[in-house]
Amino acid sequence: MKKNINRFKYILILIPLGIAIRFIDIQVTDGFLSSNENKDHFMFIGGLVIIVIALLSAVLYFEKKSNS
Repeated sequence: MKKNINRFKYILILIPLGIAIRFIDIQVTDGFLSSNENKDHFMFIGGLVIIVIALLSAVLYFEKKSNS
């Protein structure tokens, strides 16, 4: 059982993250990005970049911890 969880641990992380990003995208597109101002778009892209960096950091941390 633990072997199966280790095999699919990245999918278990990525699926909820993808759902959260899609939900945020729908809410934001209908909200403050509908104004088509560059500042708002840069804030949105910056937020997504921060989320992806946090995800990659978490994955690398868990990978390094599991290899030890």
